Amino acid sequence: MERESKTAGIVAGLLIAVTGILIGWSTSQMRVPPMHAKVGPQVFPYVAAAALLIVGLCFVVQALRHRPGKLVADTDATEWGSLAFICAGFIFQIAFITTLGFILSSTVLFVAVAMGFGSRHYLRDTVVALLLSAGAYFTFTRLLNLQLPAGIFGGLV
Repeated sequence: MERESKTAGIVAGLLIAVTGILIGWSTSQMRVPPMHAKVGPQVFPYVAAAALLIVGLCFVVQALRHRPGKLVADTDATEWGSLAFICAGFIFQIAFITTLGFILSSTVLFVAVAMGFGSRHYLRDTVVALLLSAGAYFTFTRLLNLQLPAGIFGGLV
C-alpha cells in the first residue's frame, strides 16, 4: 500500500508538472500584437504554468520523501457528491458561457463549487459569486482589453 501511494504521488506530480510545461509551451506559441509587448495575454497563462510546474514538483518531492505510517489520506473516502457538484458547475459553464455570458455562468460555477465544499449559504454565495464574476469580467474586458462573452447582458455591460 505504501509503495502504491508513493508511486501515485510521483505519477500525479509528474502529470501536473507536464501539464504546466505544456501550458507554458502553448503560451509561448501565441502570436501577440506589438502593443502588448510588456504585459499582454501571455502573463496569466505563464503564471498558471509556473504554478502547476512548482506544485507538480512538490508532489514528486513529497512522494519521494514519504515516511511509512505518515499518510494522512489513507482512510478518507472520496466525496462523490461534492465532486459531482463541482463537475456539474464546470460542465454548466462550458455549455452556457456563450448564451448566458461569463458573469452568470461563472456565478453558477462558483456556487456549485461552494456547495461541493459543503457551503449551504446559497444567498451569500450567490452575491459573492456575482461580485467576483463581475469584477473579473470588467477587469479582463475594460483593463486588459480581452473579450469575454457578455451573453444576455450584451447591451448592458
